Amino acid sequence: MLVLSFLPVLPLLAVAIPTQQPFLHPNGETNKINPLKHLSAISPFYIPTEQPTPLPPNCELDRVSLLIRHSSIMGNDDEFEQTMQPFIEKIGNMDQSKFPQEGLWKFLNDWDTPIKEETLEAVSPQGKKDAKFLGKYIRDQYQPLFPPKKKTSTKKDKNKTPYKVWTASSTRDIDTAKSYIKGGFPSHQSGDDGEGDGEVVQLVKVPNKARDWDRSLTPHKACDTFEKLSSLEPANKWLAVYAPKVIERLRGVIPKVADELIDQDILAMQMLCGYESIAVGHSHFCHLFTDEEWLDVEYYFDVRFHYMMGYGSSLSPYLGMPWVKTAKHLLAGKDTKGGDEDGHTPNQDDEGTLSALKKGGKLPEPKLPPNATHTQLLHPSFTHRESPAFVAVFLNLFNSSSHSHPASEIPPLDRRVDDRAWRTSHLVSFLGHVALERFHCKGDKEEYVRAVVNGRAEKMSGCEDGKEGSCRWKTFDNWVDERAERWGDWESVCEK
Repeated sequence: MLVLSFLPVLPLLAVAIPTQQPFLHPNGETNKINPLKHLSAISPFYIPTEQPTPLPPNCELDRVSLLIRHSSIMGNDDEFEQTMQPFIEKIGNMDQSKFPQEGLWKFLNDWDTPIKEETLEAVSPQGKKDAKFLGKYIRDQYQPLFPPKKKTSTKKDKNKTPYKVWTASSTRDIDTAKSYIKGGFPSHQSGDDGEGDGEVVQLVKVPNKARDWDRSLTPHKACDTFEKLSSLEPANKWLAVYAPKVIERLRGVIPKVADELIDQDILAMQMLCGYESIAVGHSHFCHLFTDEEWLDVEYYFDVRFHYMMGYGSSLSPYLGMPWVKTAKHLLAGKDTKGGDEDGHTPNQDDEGTLSALKKGGKLPEPKLPPNATHTQLLHPSFTHRESPAFVAVFLNLFNSSSHSHPASEIPPLDRRVDDRAWRTSHLVSFLGHVALERFHCKGDKEEYVRAVVNGRAEKMSGCEDGKEGSCRWKTFDNWVDERAERWGDWESVCEK
């Protein structure tokens, strides 16, 4: 039995998710669930309606490290090639006399999908709006940790360290980060293109295949043994359980079309619901499946990602380690005046480091983190769908309490488990984000850390001796170091 289940998550604002309500049930009724929130990594941006989980009473934030998946794209290369494209071509080549002339399926007569090969992996126009909205949302959530908005002197201060936003080097990550900066900072700081003004705000692009642990935001891209294909086998075993039932139902609705459908076609139509909604704001395919069938495809993704980037992959804790280790180091700063807990203060070496970074050089050793002077209080970084999942495994989030980490319940492939902890729609949706927040409380000498996923505080199983399920800083510090020692040699496990 999986015991740590999520609560329902709803959109905060209409702008944050395509609004094509009501979602029609195939029998003419209205679906009880919104399928766009059950499509895992294809789910468009959404965040909780409730306020983010508040800190315990009389507590204040000190520092935050934030890992954000890029915004919604027009389609994923692999998903298009493996699943959607064959279905699109099948419908395009099918005898149109087989299509119904009325009802929910009549759109097939002149259907032309907006998902095109030439625009795959590009951030959608809505995705850029969503990322800009997220910038405003994060600013509202962490306002005291941002640099002030007011304009400073026109003279550039050579000793001033700019506030950095880190991004993986793929275009979709960079475009997302730029939109985020435009939403979170005034125009005189964000720059015209969102790269920052270079004085107050600076966008730092991290090469995808960088191997330095304190530099790479995409360690799986530098890991030769990481692969995705093997995760399709268990996922497709579950698909072979639920998809034939859908095809059988469709034989009573579109018999001539249903006779030519295979399991992958059902998955393709459910994927198209998400990507077409992202591209143009709506999709006919969102109205063609029952609530149970939407929950079945959500389970398909959860099974797949369990083995690809979750607890079912032995690589996951190794690949989650780099960001957590760096985040912990960034959270360790003690003040905002340039000194850290080791008494380090800025000097010419720091300026040389900053200069080297601007020229694409290496980051400092862990002794000096990317924000070497510790003047930055909020550290955002943008990445791909895999990294938040890897981090969740390393931090032991959403795991079954009945198994020791990194083991977890093996998802059955002959039935759907609804009370499962691992529900990726709430973790790796577009713009899904994981935060590590360090805070202190009045009248308390202890300091604490908590993990927050999309605004909701989640327990790090095994590190929860703090207030309201958080972790004492000293415990967290040692806990991460112990885990980093256990799963720190990711280069060796990544060598083929």
